[in-house]
Amino acid sequence: MIAHLFIVSRLEPDLYNHLAREFSSEEDVRVIVDRRVGERRALAGDGGGGQQVERRQGDRRRQAHVARQLSSLGYDFVRLDV
Repeated sequence: MIAHLFIVSRLEPDLYNHLAREFSSEEDVRVIVDRRVGERRALAGDGGGGQQVERRQGDRRRQAHVARQLSSLGYDFVRLDV
């Protein structure tokens, strides 16, 4: 059961390695690399100029916070409700 999550920018491999080593013995902590790539919006239908459909789930404010933290610190720390 993971209760804490470090999301590390893909631009910070040394930081990822450091955190992964530091928390390797902690069962409730996981360190991952940010896997997001580009915008994830899809167009309705065949994609030929239709309305945009929002497929993202969850709290968009939280997603914006993660993006800011990754940009400024190189990582974000998330406490998960388990």
